[in-house]
Amino acid sequence: MSTLQEPSLIEHKGELRRNLKKRHLLMMSLGGTIGTGLFIGIAEPLYNVGPAGTLLAYLLAGGIMLATMMCLGELSCAFPHSGSFQHYALIFIPNPLWSYTIGWLYWFSWVFSLAADLTAAGFIAHHYFPSIPVHYFCLIILVALTLINLCSAKSFGECEYWLSAIKVFAIVLFIAAGAVMIYSLAGHADWHPTLKTSAGWFPHGWWQILVCMTVVIYSFQGVELVGNAAGETESPQTILPKVILGIGVRIILFYGLAIAILALVYPRDSIPNGQSPFVWVFSHAGIPGAEVLMTLVIFSAAVSAANSAIYASSRMLWSMAGDRFAPACFSRVSRNGVPVNAIMLTVVLALVSMLTRYISAQQFYLYLIASTGQVGCLAWIVIGWCQYRFRRAVNQGVYSRSLLRYRSPLFPWVAGFVVVTNIAIIIGTWFSRQGLLIMLIELLLMACIIASWFCFRPTLK
Repeated sequence: MSTLQEPSLIEHKGELRRNLKKRHLLMMSLGGTIGTGLFIGIAEPLYNVGPAGTLLAYLLAGGIMLATMMCLGELSCAFPHSGSFQHYALIFIPNPLWSYTIGWLYWFSWVFSLAADLTAAGFIAHHYFPSIPVHYFCLIILVALTLINLCSAKSFGECEYWLSAIKVFAIVLFIAAGAVMIYSLAGHADWHPTLKTSAGWFPHGWWQILVCMTVVIYSFQGVELVGNAAGETESPQTILPKVILGIGVRIILFYGLAIAILALVYPRDSIPNGQSPFVWVFSHAGIPGAEVLMTLVIFSAAVSAANSAIYASSRMLWSMAGDRFAPACFSRVSRNGVPVNAIMLTVVLALVSMLTRYISAQQFYLYLIASTGQVGCLAWIVIGWCQYRFRRAVNQGVYSRSLLRYRSPLFPWVAGFVVVTNIAIIIGTWFSRQGLLIMLIELLLMACIIASWFCFRPTLK
């Protein structure tokens, strides 16, 4: 039987600098899950599942996210590392093939996510400057974000801090505007607030909640970026415990209120057309210039998500190179303490966003987020499983209890909840409209990654 690996046996030659500060991590954790998946992607579940089903789906996804954060917080406080769960899988799951597979899958998913966010940002910019094609905007934004990430982790953190602050402000403003709109509608005798549609509570069946969960869970994915950032944060053991519970409660509160407002006031039969339901609410709330303001906020959210994607994917590739799962050149860091080669490879592959020259930007975006959502669920499963094995190892005396600087509650139920619910979401997505195609593509990608393991047979030293 394989034994747990000691973290000291798998360190990196090129070390990243701890340039991120407490305020960076706090705002990244809060704003990291408020992105285009909420502002734009919510139109799909509102139409397919109905308002009641959408609200239930987002609350369930928020609960899964909070449970995952608790598990990740325990691991990150014990072993702060920029490789996050990929590195923890190497330590706590006996066969290194698991770490190798999830690391590469997650890296590819962030590359696709980067392309999706660039597409969303380019689509919004194209709306105001129709003479410039979407793919040109994608390229301009990608170059700007690449330069920011090449400077230092601190420059990334500072950029992400202000972009996240804009998103948080927008959510608060939306909730306030929605409350005013509901108050004004309450004065009309013909308006009856309800989450029930003309076809019932769940117009296409309650099981559609599970089918749409990949798009919904995508809205929350990115919160695990806190685990990557812990490896470059000052005093992560002190900061992370303060972040975990607060971020979970705030995200669920923000999402719950925002979606409840949308469920009450947004037209039930609106077919998704690329316009954000948030823009519709602001434009009907009577706030001067609110539509343009919200569009700019959504644009900043897309840019923020793309910025985070470059950071997360480059750190994952850096970690895998240090664990000998990728060429050693990707473990090298610059004088500023950033993995230049890992960043550049990620950026080059993200040029897939240029395909918007040939494919509808809206359809391309939805396909990309559906594909990445599946891998995100798999990553959360790994986090839950690693936390379970770590805590069990502590209880058995393999690790010192002093490593439990943050303790996830209700062991082992929280970890079990994370694993079981994400497995159910992955299976449920296979029954969606594009589920079979997504499943086949991801199984093919996973098969290629596993085949590459046996071809190259990386070894640990």
